[in-house]
Amino acid sequence: MRALIKVVVAILLVGIVAAVAAWLADRPGLIAVTWLGYRIETSVGVLIAGIVLLLAVAAALLRLALIAARGPRLLAARRRAKKRLQSERALVRGLVAVAAGDARDAKRQAILAEGLSEGSPLTLLLAAQAAQLNGDMAAAERAYRLMLESDEAKFLGLRGLIVLARRRGDNDTALSLAREAQALRPGAPWVASELFGLQAALGEWHAAEETLMGALRHKLIDNAEGKRHRAVVLVGRADAATARGDTRDALGLVETAHSLAPDLVPATTRLARLLAGSGKLRKAEKLIEAAWAKEPHPDLAAAYAALVPDETDEAKAERLKTLAEANPTARESRELAAEQALTLRQWATARDSLMALVAAEEATRRTYDLLADLERREKGDERRAAEWTEKAAAGEAEPRWFCHACGHTPAAWAPHCPACHSFDTLEWRVPGAITEILPPPAAPADGTLPAATVGTAG
Repeated sequence: MRALIKVVVAILLVGIVAAVAAWLADRPGLIAVTWLGYRIETSVGVLIAGIVLLLAVAAALLRLALIAARGPRLLAARRRAKKRLQSERALVRGLVAVAAGDARDAKRQAILAEGLSEGSPLTLLLAAQAAQLNGDMAAAERAYRLMLESDEAKFLGLRGLIVLARRRGDNDTALSLAREAQALRPGAPWVASELFGLQAALGEWHAAEETLMGALRHKLIDNAEGKRHRAVVLVGRADAATARGDTRDALGLVETAHSLAPDLVPATTRLARLLAGSGKLRKAEKLIEAAWAKEPHPDLAAAYAALVPDETDEAKAERLKTLAEANPTARESRELAAEQALTLRQWATARDSLMALVAAEEATRRTYDLLADLERREKGDERRAAEWTEKAAAGEAEPRWFCHACGHTPAAWAPHCPACHSFDTLEWRVPGAITEILPPPAAPADGTLPAATVGTAG
């Protein structure tokens, strides 16, 4: 439609010009000019044409003058645009190289982008990522610190510095930087999670709980997850209270933790021990029996066994048999019952419990080891015991505490992983995948690292 309008307008203009020219041709007129002794005579039409031509020449000369005056600036602008385009291409290629793990190309593109863009925030980010990928943490730190000078990139620079500080084990510096990041963006969920994880890793339980409660108030964390994390924090506070001899404070803390997360086994075992220590043995036993009925766990059995000090092996075995009866068909219960039957020399009972697991294809290495022990103690049959031991070597592994952040398998549960200091990342399961037994990966270049992440344990 617009093209048609333009054509119509052009035709009209041509028509008007032709009409004016025809009108002037019919009325040529005469104009005479005398100047400096010269006399010029011409028609009106020629005069008008001359004036138009003169104006056109003047306009052309003026345009040439403007182009000559603005030429250097235009050329400089074109050079800057070309340089910017080359820098953007280098940035894109560098980020792709980082994503692909190509350390050499990432470094090359980072150097190229830095030379073209003169230290822009994106260029510094690429330089930091490439340096991390090449293992040059000093260069990465320099790039992140330069990012602090830019208002737009300061938060990202702080995040990178936090990662590097955690990686070298400097949690105090990481915590200070996390507080800076929180001042910049108090509503960022990552900041709350990072600050909380670092406070927990450093044992600053009161501060960690305050951070967690603030995150819950501002809906930066799911309510159920927040309750779980608070329960773990309270267990950490209870452990600290127990270490300084304040068992009364510890008891109140683990009672609250157990009410928040009844399925948190460490809270249950600590509460039971403190109850027994305060003279409430039967209440402690009922607490563990109720937990066992829902989900048997070796830590529950160990805590139950320790409730009565200076107890004979036979008396302890009878009590543990009672615990096993709270959930008699569970694998953990059958193995616990078999262990106590072996202690009491009740060979048939032990064999029935263990063979039930073999028949149900639920036997583990522990099951076969117990069968080997039974053969030796009941019949002295070393050949049969060796057969069970051979099966144990190829049998299913027992569940254990496993850090899903770094793959560490500690001997006992703690609020944070003793290897990488990740908060609440220990879960009870069988480490199965090959990636789970490899060392934890190096820090990714995007600013994340599982060293102080807030996770969920089993």
